[in-house]
Amino acid sequence: MKKILFSLFVSASAAVTLNAKVLTVSNHAITAGKYTTIQEAIDAAAIGDTIYVHGSTTGYGNIKINKRLVLIGAGHNNKETQHNLNSSLSSIELAATNSSILSSGTIIKGFSISGISGTASNVIIERNNISSITVGGNNWIIKNNFINSISVQNNSNIIISNNVLNSVYYSDKPSVVITNNVLFGVVFYSVSYATITNNVIIETRKDNFSYSSQSTFNKNIAVYFDEVNFVTFPPAGNTGIGNKNTVDNQFVSDITGKSISVDQARNYDWHLLPTSLGYKYGTDGTDCGIYGGSYPMPNMSGVTQLPQIISMDIQNSVIPVGGTLNVELKAKSIK
Repeated sequence: MKKILFSLFVSASAAVTLNAKVLTVSNHAITAGKYTTIQEAIDAAAIGDTIYVHGSTTGYGNIKINKRLVLIGAGHNNKETQHNLNSSLSSIELAATNSSILSSGTIIKGFSISGISGTASNVIIERNNISSITVGGNNWIIKNNFINSISVQNNSNIIISNNVLNSVYYSDKPSVVITNNVLFGVVFYSVSYATITNNVIIETRKDNFSYSSQSTFNKNIAVYFDEVNFVTFPPAGNTGIGNKNTVDNQFVSDITGKSISVDQARNYDWHLLPTSLGYKYGTDGTDCGIYGGSYPMPNMSGVTQLPQIISMDIQNSVIPVGGTLNVELKAKSIK
């Protein structure tokens, strides 16, 4: 009996546009795709099409999206298939070719990405590992990612939810909501008028909130390691209720005194301990941090809900002329 294990996309996501097509991309020898580069698939796609990008040991480079598309990768920290191949690329530019063909409405998930920038509205960024995001329009949802920095660029109706991230910059609209994240690093720079709730904020030194004021901080948990220079919540110049400071470790993984990068964060367990101050303490009665709120973190791998074949078992290795090949496929879907 011969058994072959591999990773293969087998099911389309919910249709965005009636009669939308699915295009496949792979630059790896063990998987097949219609295209070998993402840009080729983008150029061939129509508005509303979906592009599946197989995992690979080789990155897919820089791409420019100039129409509304759905891009789905194999994940950024894949641990569910035999080869655990991730989908990685350098930069994504959201762009317009003319006044009627726009990248607005694009969905991007399941990738490791150096940077996202450009001009577009109504964008969803989820389940990625990203170095930096420069928001290029209104109505963005950024959820379930691992991100170094987000520059909101003073756009409106931005939701930053259930991410592990270092910093948020340049936001001055009251329609910006920053909720249920785990934040460490610079945290906030020039962020004003935002609603900031249910976050767990680590190493809350006084210089973590430069030029940030008039935001509403509700039920955030501040974990500080410096017992002299920490910030009492809400920070000066801001308002809010129910915020708490603590020196206690909040998570299943002990992060006390550790300097953690976004890449390293994917290997930590960010569930709150039952003894944590943020346990079921959020404004909605769920946990503060990435496992509470409206978009609980689904996994640490970036693998999407799209089912993947994880094994193909040939039942009859000897087949007579005119006989039937019996194949058993096993697939797995991730939350």
